[in-house]
Amino acid sequence: MSPAISQESPETSVDGFRFDLRAWAALLVLCTAILFEGMSLSSINVQLAGIHHSLELRPDQLQLVAGAFLTTYAGLLLLGGKCADRWGRRRTFLIGVALFGVSSLGAALAQEPVLLITSRALQGVGAALTSPAAVALIVTRFPEGAARNRALGVFSAMGAAGFSLGVVIGGALTQGFGWRGAFFLYVPLSLLVLALAPRVLDRDSHSTTARSRIAWLPALLITGGLIAVVYAVGRLGTGSTTGIAVVGGTGLAATVAFFASQARSSTPLLPLSLLADRRMVAACVALGGAFAGITGAMFLVAIDLQDRQGYSALAAGLAFLPQGLAVGILSTPAARLANRHPATRLLLVGLAVVTAGQLLYTTVENGSYLTQLLPAALLVGAGIAVTYPAAVMLASAAASLDDQGTASGALTAAQQAGGALGVAAVTALQSIAPGSFWTGSISLWGCFAFVAVALLGCSALLRRGDGRNS
Repeated sequence: MSPAISQESPETSVDGFRFDLRAWAALLVLCTAILFEGMSLSSINVQLAGIHHSLELRPDQLQLVAGAFLTTYAGLLLLGGKCADRWGRRRTFLIGVALFGVSSLGAALAQEPVLLITSRALQGVGAALTSPAAVALIVTRFPEGAARNRALGVFSAMGAAGFSLGVVIGGALTQGFGWRGAFFLYVPLSLLVLALAPRVLDRDSHSTTARSRIAWLPALLITGGLIAVVYAVGRLGTGSTTGIAVVGGTGLAATVAFFASQARSSTPLLPLSLLADRRMVAACVALGGAFAGITGAMFLVAIDLQDRQGYSALAAGLAFLPQGLAVGILSTPAARLANRHPATRLLLVGLAVVTAGQLLYTTVENGSYLTQLLPAALLVGAGIAVTYPAAVMLASAAASLDDQGTASGALTAAQQAGGALGVAAVTALQSIAPGSFWTGSISLWGCFAFVAVALLGCSALLRRGDGRNS
């Protein structure tokens, strides 16, 4: 439970809106969307070592277990918002939660790599439906102003809490019950949400948007293209050159076809006019590059801690806990810095701090926890706490009022796609060059390079901007 809830009485008036027990219940039910997402993103890192030994997965298969959720979530996120408009937001939320729960059960029971990877991909589909529907329900349930801002703040804080809790709870369940235990956790939680949601969420009202056409083909193009590219990158060094070229080329062609379809569409999933604004591009580059490095490093280090350094799954989860706590604790103060400093400057400062943390991550395989991993985790967490709200502000400033939801979805998609590509790339680097470089593995230096390139790219984009400091 967030501090904002615990410090208030059950009924609190905010701009005339009363936060009674029903309002809090509705908000907390909706917050499970981002809570599940955060937990799933982080807990998989402490499950991977057990999955690797249990199912005897190849490195490229292991990275697909980590990346399948990210790719389908990223590729279908924009479509999820359209589904919420057509099918009804409460109905879409419930469908997403149900799918997430069923796919989590499938992952827990999987005996073959293909079944596990497929279940992880379906978890991403469920999250892609649930998350935008939850945001839309919050916007319609809570009036504009302080009440809505507070509700969205609680929603965002639950994401950080989920990421922090995921590595610890996932580690504890993995240590006590095996890697399947962490997947089983989502089953009763999903059932609880499905039981409570109809009682506390209002029924959807009819609207003209409910009859809008859903653009299935573009969504399938970008999702399929992303999956193919991620798979091809992860197979570098282990697969045949011809096979990798065919799959990767097909993925790139599907991605190009997606953007071509968006340019011709009268109702695109992603209006290309958004990408004409350097602030929007810089925000996507920042989160995509940062999370490529962060997710890749966590993937590598979590496995190394358990396989080589003898950490238990719980100990490995606790090792990463300071990173999630730093994000959760510093996000609100960092957002307030925008009142005194331009978001462009905060974005670059935050990325610089993440880059410093990633540089320190390159030493963790040969250093101690207190002198290498702990400060690296704290620096990365602090950097993300500054970078993320700055990126959201830049994306919001770049979008029109009608495109705010699309801009938010595109930004989250860039973040998740970056994470998937980061894990695939470090897996390929491990296969191509398994030796060490300076004081750390080449793969960890690759994670550093992702963030460093994002920092340089954003510096160039924002320096060439039109001077707007939104």
